[in-house]
Amino acid sequence: MAVPAAAESAAAGLRVEVVGPVATIRLSGSGDPGSLEGLGSALDDAQRRMGGDVRVAVLRVGDQVPPAADTAACPPGGARNAPFPSSPARVDPASLIEGYRVWREALDRLTMRADLISIAAVAEVTEDVGTALVVACDLRIFAVDAGLRPVWARGGLLPAAGALTRLADLIGWSRALDLCLAGGQPLGAAEAARLGLAQRLVPRPRLDDEVDTVVAGLLAASRAVTVEVKALLRGARPVGRSVVPTRAGAAADHRDLPDAEGEAWARTLFDLLDASRGIAAG
Repeated sequence: MAVPAAAESAAAGLRVEVVGPVATIRLSGSGDPGSLEGLGSALDDAQRRMGGDVRVAVLRVGDQVPPAADTAACPPGGARNAPFPSSPARVDPASLIEGYRVWREALDRLTMRADLISIAAVAEVTEDVGTALVVACDLRIFAVDAGLRPVWARGGLLPAAGALTRLADLIGWSRALDLCLAGGQPLGAAEAARLGLAQRLVPRPRLDDEVDTVVAGLLAASRAVTVEVKALLRGARPVGRSVVPTRAGAAADHRDLPDAEGEAWARTLFDLLDASRGIAAG
């Protein structure tokens, strides 16, 4: 069944369905900075509405055709170079900063929950928003032709949609720097597996079956054991700017932690807008 407020989630670019102990969350399109608040609110709302009987969340990234408006924003041959579908000079910076905060808090909630195991099922190459979802998850299953390709830096914004520090934690800061700034090849599935980012690597036609196998394995253990194992394996070490709680429902208060990534987002956003307005005025 669909969770309540599924229509609002779908409108924001997420489709959420819950069947028994498994929630499936699908990302439609690649997203742009202006979509972060809607996506973050939808993701956060979906998590809040998941009852205690929901034990696994499967986040499907890249297995749906993007909406027509999103497709039109992309050049025919590849990734877009500008993160905004319209002129940055007409963008409201306050709304983008707030949207970034809402989005990152939703990702933090997904990462922190000890009572929920999250699985990213990555079907193809995904850009910044998809990358953020993938690295926020506990487990990742890649199709062999899938990968990560953050592109926002080319348009003047902080790449990886709020996941830079998590990405560096998972693949190393040098590879994260190369991926986000050097404009090289995407982080492909084989490399993701070699670096430990991807736990499973399968042909795309087998992706659904592999997800089902992993979900069945997770559900074979009791909820109590699953909560304790995730809490112990993750401990209370920082992940990005968050602290993973050691028990289900533990409220990790990270409000006083430095938010270097959020501050960097605001600085790069204002730099981009100032440059765009200067060009427009000239």
